[in-house]
Amino acid sequence: MIDNLLKRYERDLTIKGFSPKTQKTYYRCLVQFFKFTSVAPQNITKEVIKDYLYHLIRDRWLSESSLRQARSAICYFFSQTLSNPMEVENIPCQKKSNKLPAVFSVDEVFRIIKAAINIKHKTMLMLAYSSGLRVGELVLLKVTDIRRNNMRLSVRQAKGNKDRYAILSSVCLTQLEKYWKAYRPDDYLFYGRKKTAPISIRAVQHAYEKAKQKAGVTRTGGIHTLRHSFATHMLQAGYDIRTVQELLGHSDMSTTMIYTHVMNRGGRGVRSPFDQI
Repeated sequence: MIDNLLKRYERDLTIKGFSPKTQKTYYRCLVQFFKFTSVAPQNITKEVIKDYLYHLIRDRWLSESSLRQARSAICYFFSQTLSNPMEVENIPCQKKSNKLPAVFSVDEVFRIIKAAINIKHKTMLMLAYSSGLRVGELVLLKVTDIRRNNMRLSVRQAKGNKDRYAILSSVCLTQLEKYWKAYRPDDYLFYGRKKTAPISIRAVQHAYEKAKQKAGVTRTGGIHTLRHSFATHMLQAGYDIRTVQELLGHSDMSTTMIYTHVMNRGGRGVRSPFDQI
């Protein structure tokens, strides 16, 4: 019975149009929920769900974002797959924290990129920062997404299944030319073991961690910190918040506003902060 419900759940997630990554995350969250409770799906109550969420907080110390994912995955299952909302949407949810994102200085970014062990790693890290990309967007870039004529990158099916254009640094374009001559990618810009498949997110994260360690940068922050740094450095350079919002692909201005703690007014003409290094 559970297997049949999970198949229906996969169907409903696909119909909704969730990204493959979100579908995988929601599916995993629901499987973990079923493993926790011995109650048959049709007999699960609101209290059972609340007990599970309490378990995730008390025993597994899940982060706020992971807890929200688990709650959303379960809610979608009951509201759509079982057509039995049973007020799950009214289950309390932790308030979002107001933590400021970790941000590197321009010098720290430069040191990390310079410490990359080869031209491929250096190009990936340079592009992630200079264009403000998410790692998931970086690995899916294709050779045809490089728009030299207007110095932009075509970012397809980004977060929320949205297409957008990201800025392309002139310095990074020169680096991309060197990379292309060395690796000759055909389809995906950064391919993995096979040219027909993109490099894995984990491989990019590993390359970043090695470069960060070699550079001696001790400030806490994963590869997404390069994106945070891009946004903050753009604001420090004087670009307006609306421009930064569009370059990051944020739907809601409030998401971008978190970077305004270091915002500095002024400046003309959009150029990547990487060109100022």
